[in-house]
Amino acid sequence: MHDLGIDDIADLVLGAEVLGSGGGGDSHVPWRMLVGTLAEYGPVRLINADELPADAPLLPVLAGGPPGALAETFFNGHEFGRLRETVEQQIGQPCAAVLPVQLGAFNTMIPLIAAARLGLPCIDADIMRRCFPAVEMTLFMLAGIRPSPVFMVDMWGMGTMFATQRDDVVSTLIRTSLPHLGMVALISTYTVTAEDCARFGARRALTDCASIGRLLRSTSSHDLASYGDFLRYCSGRVEFSGIVIDLVRDWREGTPHGTITLEAVEGPARLMRLEHQHENLVAAVDGELVVTVPDVIALIDVESGVVMQSADVVEGQRLLVIAIPTDARWHTPAGLELVGPQAFGLDVTPTRVGGSGG
Repeated sequence: MHDLGIDDIADLVLGAEVLGSGGGGDSHVPWRMLVGTLAEYGPVRLINADELPADAPLLPVLAGGPPGALAETFFNGHEFGRLRETVEQQIGQPCAAVLPVQLGAFNTMIPLIAAARLGLPCIDADIMRRCFPAVEMTLFMLAGIRPSPVFMVDMWGMGTMFATQRDDVVSTLIRTSLPHLGMVALISTYTVTAEDCARFGARRALTDCASIGRLLRSTSSHDLASYGDFLRYCSGRVEFSGIVIDLVRDWREGTPHGTITLEAVEGPARLMRLEHQHENLVAAVDGELVVTVPDVIALIDVESGVVMQSADVVEGQRLLVIAIPTDARWHTPAGLELVGPQAFGLDVTPTRVGGSGG
């Protein structure tokens, strides 16, 4: 158990941007919200799930909406209490702690804002171990815990709840509801206890985010040798260093698709192609796969040290491409069926950091 305060935010956000794998949303608005919230309510207490009674209900929290809408939206503050009330009315007992759902810059901070405003501790865990674009893509789902019912609250206090027998359409139903809620909503999904989180969640998620961010901040973007401690901590590898020479972006069935092509700046002539949707999914060098989803593929601007969102990359930019292994459960056959390349419509062999299959 320890407290997370204002001085911890910068490292936390930087680590979350890395684990966002090229996605996870813009950090500016939730950063400002979190700073203001912690200044008003004080630090958030981080605890492990096994510090609570096994049957203690948790409140999973995330924000949902298109990236452009989220980047411009400040929550009023009352949504957090309204969401808690809605969930507690349904389950019939008070929630004991807030639980983050994913590790991306935006939705790493929203649960902390919720915890501070509600006076609850926050579990030092999440249920993806990185950022994925759908609430069905979680370690809970992999363990057989269903995401339904789902609770949504907008900035005006209006809310909705739905349940479905088809787990594969939950994110579709969320997106369908968003236009009626101003395109941005606070969401709770998965009715779970502390024991569920202790058994199936990804432990130390927030602590690891902060550690990754702190170590990355100590590097020099022009000196690969300075990345040693950072890479050792997250078991990562620098897969490529190059200049962006081509970008292709389009939308298909409401999902962004893109290809980033980089040319090596040192050594033999080589090309890397990165395929991305909401997050980076596949990296190949001269046609040979080097890493695929579910492992993390992070892009760092060499000149500034900024961790890049794939949608913000521009031609002429020099990038480091870093691959980081994710939770081993995602590399099981069931895990790959849920979040491997084929789950994103990509007909490639799943490739782990280091080049091994599956």
